[in-house]
This record gives sequence, structure tokens and C-alpha cells, in this order.
Amino acid sequence: MYLLTARRSLPAAITLVSLLAACSGYQPGPTSSNEGLRPARAFGSALSLLPNGFRPHAHRPSWMNLPPDSLASNEGSHIAVAQFGGSSVLWFVLNNKQNKPPTTCEPASSTNGIAIDRYGNLWVPDGRANTTTEYGPNCGSAKLTIPDPTGEPADVGFDGKNRVFILNLNNKSGAPTVEIYNATSGKQVGTLSDPSFNILFGIGTDRLGNVFVSNLTKNNVGNVVEFLKGKMPGTQLSGVALGLPGAPTFDRSNNLIISDWLALTIDVFAPPYSGTPTTAPLEGSSIWCKLNYVEKHLYCGDADFGAIDVYSYPGNAYQYSYTTGLSPSALVTGVAPAPAARYGR
Repeated sequence: MYLLTARRSLPAAITLVSLLAACSGYQPGPTSSNEGLRPARAFGSALSLLPNGFRPHAHRPSWMNLPPDSLASNEGSHIAVAQFGGSSVLWFVLNNKQNKPPTTCEPASSTNGIAIDRYGNLWVPDGRANTTTEYGPNCGSAKLTIPDPTGEPADVGFDGKNRVFILNLNNKSGAPTVEIYNATSGKQVGTLSDPSFNILFGIGTDRLGNVFVSNLTKNNVGNVVEFLKGKMPGTQLSGVALGLPGAPTFDRSNNLIISDWLALTIDVFAPPYSGTPTTAPLEGSSIWCKLNYVEKHLYCGDADFGAIDVYSYPGNAYQYSYTTGLSPSALVTGVAPAPAARYGR
């Protein structure tokens, strides 16, 4: 076994940032235009969260595929992975030291974020059908399908009170929203919105049941909006300003963990999220990074290289990646470890 300490070279990171800027027209700063940064209609009629013109690198450095040192003991755990251009959610062993191939789990079409709830159920948005389906634990059968009347579903969150929050990339009547449903009946029970909402990326909940949504404003500022107990109105976190914000996630101390896939960093903000974050290098374009149940590792879906990148936690030091069955051209998006990290009350 090998303990990997090498990292992707700085020129490669600069190349990716330059690629995003050149292809999307994005320039950091409050006065730049974000027209080219809107999600692209990359597959059928559904929208990918990756910018227009995004082209992942074709080859991953060979050192990232070496078997890693043993880092955790919960070998019975798994992780579900979505690819926006794929047709199924894939199911991997969580600590995949030998880069073993996945099994095919549930159908998925034009899927961005996915989530596993505290009961082990997998929730899969279908960006083409505008529905979100709940599946039973361990690649079980379909249980509930929620149609989305307002826009394309792209991520899912929970608050611990039998409510499921479905993030929409668009809205037929205006800005994107987060729709709230009863997780048993599928009945809609509310909506979350904010004046800053423009391009939504992800949703997460902390241990107190507060709901957080990452967004890119019309002024190209990546912000996070907090909804106390999942209720209106929202409050923009004044200390969080990112280039391209990933989906928010939280540890047991309610630290906010979020990627900036323009700056290629993983940022951790301590409550109340107004101070300077601790940062660590991000290996590729990862919007969704999720903690495992014991909170010893962070798993990121890497669209750049077609991989799941594994980081130690806390500290977020890169450890290893696994790639078998994944493809850069298919755009790796959402990841969901099972069992899920704790959330809500």
C-alpha cells in the first residue's frame, strides 16, 4: 500500500481556472458579466451546473490511481455517485483502496446533486423529467416520486423534521427557488427564495435544522444564504464570498464546509461564518463534497478528472482518488455517502 503525498501541479490548476474564464466569459469581481456562466444545455433539455464551454481534462495523472494507505475502518459503507451524462447512479465501496468497479444502482438522467437521508434512502433528481425520486436503502426500489412544477431539480437536502428541500435551477415564473415537500406524502409545504438567487448550486442543512443554499449572484459573487429552521426569510452570510461556490455541508460542530471550484480550494468557515476560513487545495472541479458518517473523510465528485477524490477531515488533505467506471466526459457530479452524516433535529 502507498501513502500518496503528491498533488496535481500548479500549472494544471491554473489551466483549469483559465479554461473556465476563457470559455465562460467569467471574470471575478462585482462588475463582470455572467452570461456565459449560466448552466449549459449539455444533455438533451436538461441543464448542467458546469459552465458553458466546460471541457474536462482527458487524462488524470497516474499517481492519483495508486492504491492508498488504509485510512478508515468502516469498510461496509458505500457511496452513491451521479454523472450528469450517465444513465445510472453508481454504487461504490466507500473506502475503495483497490479502485474496484462500482455496481449500477438507480436510474438517473441529467442528474446534478443527489442525497441519502438518515434512513438510508437515496434521493435522485431527474433533470430531464423534472422529478425527484426516493429509492430504498442499498439500491432499493422506488418509493416516492415528486414532480417539480416550477423548474429543474438539481440538489436535495433534509432538515430532520420529515421535510425534503429540492433545489431548482430555474423557475417558470422568475428566479430559481427551493421547494419544500413532506418527505412521506410528497405534498408541497413551502418555498424558499431570496433576492440574491440567480444561479443555484447546492443545498445543505446543519445540526440545528437550518438550511443553507449556495448561489452565484447577478454580480458574479458566490454567496451562501441561510434559512433559519428552513423558513423564510433568508439571510446572506456576510463572511462568505466565493468564486464558484459548491454545495454547503456541515460537520458535528456546525462548521460550514464548501468548495470554491474557481479558486480550487476547500474552505471551512466556523460559526457564525463571518471570519476568515481555513483553506486546502481542491484537486479538481468539485461542486459536491460530502462527509462520511464518522466525519473522518470528505468525498468530492470531480468532474474535471472523472473521479471521487478523498480528503482527510479535518484538515482536508488530499489522500487518494478512485476512477473505475467514471468518465471525465460524463461529468461526475453528486456524491452521497451511506450512512449519511448527521443533520437536523
